[in-house]
Parts: sequence; C-alpha cells; structure tokens
Amino acid sequence: MILDIVKSDGVEVVVSYAPVWELCFSLHVLSQPEHHLYREKWAHKTEAAYPELTRRVRELSERTLQWTIFIDSPSWSSLRQMEPAEFFSFLQKQNIYQWNQLLSCFGTTMDIPERDAVLQTLRDYYDQVFRWEERFLRGYLTRILEEETEKCRKFGIWEWCKTIHERLKVEEDSLRYLKNRDFIYPKAEIQTIFLTASTFVEPHLWLYHNGAELEIVKSVRTEQPEAYHLPAQPVQICRALGDESRMNMLRLIFRGVHTTQELARELGLSPAAVSKHLKLLREAGLVRKASSGHFVCYTLNTEVIDYLPYTLYEIFTR
Repeated sequence: MILDIVKSDGVEVVVSYAPVWELCFSLHVLSQPEHHLYREKWAHKTEAAYPELTRRVRELSERTLQWTIFIDSPSWSSLRQMEPAEFFSFLQKQNIYQWNQLLSCFGTTMDIPERDAVLQTLRDYYDQVFRWEERFLRGYLTRILEEETEKCRKFGIWEWCKTIHERLKVEEDSLRYLKNRDFIYPKAEIQTIFLTASTFVEPHLWLYHNGAELEIVKSVRTEQPEAYHLPAQPVQICRALGDESRMNMLRLIFRGVHTTQELARELGLSPAAVSKHLKLLREAGLVRKASSGHFVCYTLNTEVIDYLPYTLYEIFTR
C-alpha cells in the first residue's frame, strides 16, 4: 500500500506499508524467537496459544529460509504492494513448475507435498494469528511511516539512511551494507528506494536490491525485553570453536567430506572422541551430516561460518 512518493537527492522514494513483508518476517521471528529480543514476548505468547501451529512453522523454517523465501526472491518486486489476500491467491495459482521458478535463485526446489504444507501453514498462520495482529500494525506503522517521510523531506534520503542501522554506512558515492561481506550500492545507480517499516525486523538490517531499486526497512520497537540475554546459537558456536581438536576437524572437513573414521585417523583420536566432538559441532550448526552407504559423512555449514562476523556484530550492538 503506497502512502507517499518523495523526490529526494535525485532518487524517487516510495513510502509504503507492506503487510506481506510483515507477515513473512513475523513467521521468521516465530521460527527463531531467541534472535529477536524485541519480539520475544510476542513469540512466546503466540507459541503458548498456538503450539501445534508454531511447531509446523518451525519444522518448515529450513525449507523456507526461515520464512524469508518470498520477500528475498527476485519476484518480491511484483509482490511488494500486494495485500495478503492477493498474495495468497497468487501463490495458490502457481503450479509446481512456476513455484520452483520462484525458488530457483536460492538453489532449492520443493515437491508438491512440501509446497502444499508451506501454503497451508502460511494460510493457517494468517487466519489464526496475523490477521488480528495486522489490524493494529496497519494503523501504527502507517503513522510511523508518515513521520519518516517528513524526515526524508527535511533532511534528504541519504541523511535519513544514516539513522537506520549501525551496519548501513552512507559514504560519499555509495551505500555500504556490512553483512557476511560488504555489499556496495553506488548512489548513481539507485533510481528508486522503497521505504517501509517493520515491528519484527529488529535486530536485523534488511535491504532488498533488484536492479535500480533498493528497499530499506525501518525497525520499530513495540516491546522491551525483560532482560538482555545472548541468543543460544552464537554461544554454542563460540563454545564449539574453543577447542583445538574441533577446530582441526573443521579445517579437515572444509577440504572435503569426511567420515568419523577418516577424521579419527587424521587426528589420532578414537572414533568415540571424534563422535563426541562432531555432536557439539552439529548442535552449533557448524557441520551437517548425511548418510552415504554404511557411513555417515560430515560437511561444513559454510553459511554459519560466513555469517559469524554478522552474528557477533548484532550481539555487540544490542
């Protein structure tokens, strides 16, 4: 829902309330609430009221990239302004071939039962939880966005961008987004900025880039945590990395797929000791395991490694 269009610093700024974005990211929060202190009370309340639905949301989390699969795909440019009813209708009309085209940029596919499970869970979540949440959010975020629009008019879009997040750096000729690597967006190449706001995005910085358009999501806090606490996963990762044998295992696994027996031979450890170390590495998300014949093989989860600096920055700045 477009609220306003502002011309600023040679860029067209489209201010919009995006209920589908908020819908998808609320699912992201519900799937891993320990990472979102400013929505943790909401997540726990939702889980208590809808335990079976929450279980399904979390079971499908990995298959849906923690439910960001729609708002992070190239198709988002055409979905952005949809109302939830339009969004559901669009998804329902996609046959499995078209559905997997939506997912192709992520290097993943789904079969028909998986797709149907995602659609049913999405619909049930909207009907049981988000439909009522959104009644409050629409008016609240619309007022916030009206205020942000006035700031853009007064100070300019690039000055406004400086207020978004510690990891969004506004430089003379570009925007620099610090994540698992630096993403550089030259100002001269940005023609349109879609400006929206979310009560769920904290502590993340969310940018969506597609050609000459850039979407920036302003974080809005609606609750305060009772007390700050570290998310469990980064603590597990640091514990798992704090051992010489486990670090050597990761170094070896990085060079290729290894079984417990191969790692034991390379490191001069017993298979039982290696299995104990691998259990800690797997619980921290640093390795994945898969069966191969009579053996279990381990591969490095490079995504967790790549995002480790990003994860630490999010902890240190909150």
